[in-house]
Amino acid sequence: MKQRKHRESLIAEGEVDLTPLIDCVFLLLIFFMVTTVFIDVQGLVVDLPSAAEAQDEQQQQKKDVNVLISSTGGYTVAGTSVSSSGLAAAIKGAMDIANNRNIIIQGDKEASHKSVIFAMDMATSVGAEMLAFAIEQQESQ
Repeated sequence: MKQRKHRESLIAEGEVDLTPLIDCVFLLLIFFMVTTVFIDVQGLVVDLPSAAEAQDEQQQQKKDVNVLISSTGGYTVAGTSVSSSGLAAAIKGAMDIANNRNIIIQGDKEASHKSVIFAMDMATSVGAEMLAFAIEQQESQ
């Protein structure tokens, strides 16, 4: 009788060979790494001032330019009453003095829309960059 040469297996009987499974996992890992799309998310762009700009800004403190509109349609710019014909010049002068191109319009609740729109038109015609409206908040009861 011939003796058979038994090859000794590297894996003992009853154990599972994990090599093909590990190969599959590595292939999946490589596939996902190659096909992944990295999205560049833009955040807020903040323009931070330098130290020199901060000192200049403190020296040139900006003041608000207020335009008050009375219930009769009268205008007050920076505490001075002006007529509707001189409103544009008054706003321009107040913006130059205050070093601010932002206008705050505060109208009386009885003021007409026409007077408010006229003040907005005059402000934008002399170079106002931003318009804001001041309102009086009612107390909650």
